[in-house]
Amino acid sequence: MKKQLDERYMQVARACLQVLNNVNPAADRSQQIQEVYQAIDKAIADLYKKQEQDLAIAYAALREIAQMDASKDDLNRAINLANGVLPKHH
Repeated sequence: MKKQLDERYMQVARACLQVLNNVNPAADRSQQIQEVYQAIDKAIADLYKKQEQDLAIAYAALREIAQMDASKDDLNRAINLANGVLPKHH
């Protein structure tokens, strides 16, 4: 969990640094700050988009497992579905 959090913070930090490294020195301070805010906004939106996609995949697997017939379906199939959506280091 800490590693994932660190990676997320790094993505936001990289976005900020990219703006700061490319900022127009002639722009006024409020414009520079606005550009940093926009970079943070985009980085966070990208992170949420990825989380929403992962969540949708997980829900699809859970729906498929929930629709299984315990008397007919193999437990291994449910395990494979779950393992297919879980991160490798869970």
